[in-house]
Amino acid sequence: MTEVEKSVRHRINVSISVKGIKTYDCTVDMLNASMEEALIESDKLVAELDKRYPVQVEEAKEFKK
Repeated sequence: MTEVEKSVRHRINVSISVKGIKTYDCTVDMLNASMEEALIESDKLVAELDKRYPVQVEEAKEFKK
């Protein structure tokens, strides 16, 4: 039996607003993988981006308004 190779592509866009607030959008595309595997990979990517670009206190206050 031949094992099918999985393909993973991460897309990340980091933006900085005029107020200096960093935000990001990201996607994970996977071929030959289950939905569960794609969600796990996506969760890992979001967790890593949250560590790298943490929400600042002022940003959180603005977001709640």
